[in-house]
Amino acid sequence: MGPIQFDHLDLNLLRVFDALLEERSVTKAGERLGLTASAVSHALNRLRLALKDDLFMRGPNGMQPTLRALDIGPRLHQTLLQLRTALAPAEFFPADAEREFTIASSDYGILVVLPAVMALVRKQAPQVVLRVWPLGEGTSENLDSGRVDLAIGAFGKVPERFGSLKLFSEVMVWVLRSDHPSASGPLTLDRLVELPHLIPATGPQESAVGGIVVEHGLERYVSRDESSELKEALAARGIRRMIAMTVPNVLAVPSIVEQSDMAALIPRRVALSAASRYRLKFFEPPYAPAAYAYSMIWHKTQGVDPGNAWLREIFREAAAAL
Repeated sequence: MGPIQFDHLDLNLLRVFDALLEERSVTKAGERLGLTASAVSHALNRLRLALKDDLFMRGPNGMQPTLRALDIGPRLHQTLLQLRTALAPAEFFPADAEREFTIASSDYGILVVLPAVMALVRKQAPQVVLRVWPLGEGTSENLDSGRVDLAIGAFGKVPERFGSLKLFSEVMVWVLRSDHPSASGPLTLDRLVELPHLIPATGPQESAVGGIVVEHGLERYVSRDESSELKEALAARGIRRMIAMTVPNVLAVPSIVEQSDMAALIPRRVALSAASRYRLKFFEPPYAPAAYAYSMIWHKTQGVDPGNAWLREIFREAAAAL
């Protein structure tokens, strides 16, 4: 393979490559860059000639990258990110900004935090766009590569390369449908253990151990059923609970509980949001519950960017009002 002629390589071609690697679609890459599908295809052909590789092959699930594309993709994306940061204005003016930020968020964050965040964004920066990705496997790598500007969730150990700020504390509460026979009095441990339980739990795609996923040094909580606290309370009485159902999405819990005889353990702020809409009643756990921190994290190389700093302040302000 001969040397690449960098002097004749159009930077816009690299932006097309980066968009294709992320979107895996000529049409979506074009929409992201403001180009027609024909222009994206033309740019890809020029890149293929310059790099002497097919780079992407059309398949049943979209444009599939070759080994060469997968090899250079992360480094190229990081380089483009550094270039964008180097050329960015020293200040960020929200009212005039035309920029897109990518947020990785759990379902909880989408329900509890993002409505207030978006209200502030629309007020301060009406031309700014937020793209929300699920907080899941690959979050650490996406922060490292710059594909994600900010991640919000419940984290344990956070590597030194990431900045971190606690937004607020959260606790779990038990919920029952409001006309459930056990909802008329206090929810004692004896009464709780007699009920079938619905637990939001990680799906098979998450390699969790003890409710925690560890990726490249980042610890991320994916299940908060307080099993250790509850197990200790039950073990002290020599009784066991029955888990009747698990679901991978906490947002599905209220509607299921409303139509069942099950008790479910969900975050307090989710219970407050859902209580009136789904005719639910919530109870403090009849044991010592553990509070946990809900935080935002970002890569420190992006932390100096004025736009990223503005976005973090938006999240901090929104969380303070919750």
